[in-house]
Parts: sequence; structure tokens; C-alpha cells
Amino acid sequence: MCTNWLAGLPAGADVPVFVQPTTHFHLPADGGTDVIMIGPGTGIAPFRGFLQEREALGATGRNWLFFGERHAQEGFYYQEELARFAHTGCLTRLDTAFSRDQPKRIYVQDRMEEAGAELWNWLQAGAFLYICGDAARMARDVDAALRRIVARHGAMPASQADDYVAGLTRGGRYLRDIY
Repeated sequence: MCTNWLAGLPAGADVPVFVQPTTHFHLPADGGTDVIMIGPGTGIAPFRGFLQEREALGATGRNWLFFGERHAQEGFYYQEELARFAHTGCLTRLDTAFSRDQPKRIYVQDRMEEAGAELWNWLQAGAFLYICGDAARMARDVDAALRRIVARHGAMPASQADDYVAGLTRGGRYLRDIY
């Protein structure tokens, strides 16, 4: 990942790095488990690693990625690698949302809701769901969309959908790395 600040540094400049390991944000032990990954912007970074790992290990579980950015032209990070993952079957499904490429803004949570029935089916079949990225807005909006999907496609009231999502979290199947 690279920011304007990094891009503006002279060659060879020292860059301070703060590494904070995570003990909770990792793939399921069973490679046959399906995973749903939601990573707008630079939030895609761990999911690229997840796909690389699942491919290297020959994991048989399905992999679904929701990726979004403002513009496809400037922000479709790892497009060629994702296309290769899709071509080889490692990436089962890729849903993109480029919010500023059309008059009406479209975000990853909109794509989630459009695919709500299938997302619900994956969850019911035991899929793990991961979110990585912006905590200020994206994570809140994606979480709210998830709860609407569970309520709608699980045919349950909002309070029961909240309990379902809480159960996913307690069961280690709903994992968030937000910043």
C-alpha cells in the first residue's frame, strides 16, 4: 500500500513503521470452509494474502470478494491478480463497487444487498465473513447491510438478526480488521 506521503519521499529515505500483529484475523483452519471478504480500498490487502494462501494450500472452500474504490481506472488494486484468481477458480466470485464511476454512488454494501440471498446462503452453509478497512463509515455501513440481509433473507425481525450476527462473532465467523 502506498500513500501520497510515501510517494513523495526521496529514494532511500527511512520510513517509520509500527507493526501491530493480529491474533484474530486469519483464515479458518479448515480449507474447505467458504470465505466472504469485504475490503474496499486498501482493505483489500489481507484478502490478497488470504487468496494467495488458499491457492498455495489447495483449499477447496469458495472465496467471494467484495471490493470497492472511488474509480476503477485509478483504484482497482491488484486487478490482474484478481482476474487470475478468478480464472483459476481460486476466486469464486468478485463483486466490485466503484462509487464515482456513475452518477449514483454505489458502495460495497450496495453490492452485498444486491447479492443478499446468495450471501445469506453462504452464511447458512458455514461461511466466514471478513471486513477490512475504514472504521469511520465503511465498517458501520457494511455491518448495517449485513444485518438487513440477515433479517430479510433469514425472514427474521431486526432483533433476531442482531442476535444472529452476534452469534457469528462469538463463533469466530464474523471478523473485522478496521482502522
